[in-house]
Amino acid sequence: MRLAETLTEHGLTLKAQRDAMREGKILGWECTACRHRAITPTARCAKCGSDKVTTATFANDGKVVTFTIQTVASEQFLNEVPFAWVVVELDGGPRVSGWVPFVSRPGDLPVGQRVRFTPSYKPGMMFEKT
Repeated sequence: MRLAETLTEHGLTLKAQRDAMREGKILGWECTACRHRAITPTARCAKCGSDKVTTATFANDGKVVTFTIQTVASEQFLNEVPFAWVVVELDGGPRVSGWVPFVSRPGDLPVGQRVRFTPSYKPGMMFEKT
């Protein structure tokens, strides 16, 4: 099933959001009343309470706001340890969480570092330094 086929008349489904990420796109929600943007599903705007929430496409590029370095990981991430669990402010918003592989020291990924979303077969949103 293609991305366009998984969108409903009421907005974005979680399946469509995951499918879009596999295709290299970040989809989420935007309030048409106040323009607040969010990656998490919502029926009402967290900022103004409006129910005028629609699907939005977000930028794949952004900057690291904060991070923590993971030196122990689950089986799924053994080949990427150590890595950084990051909060990224996407260009034009919102903030999202994800991970950047092969970061072993704080100097490897300074706050403010530009990153780009990269589709991955691993769980979560993977970003690479640009």
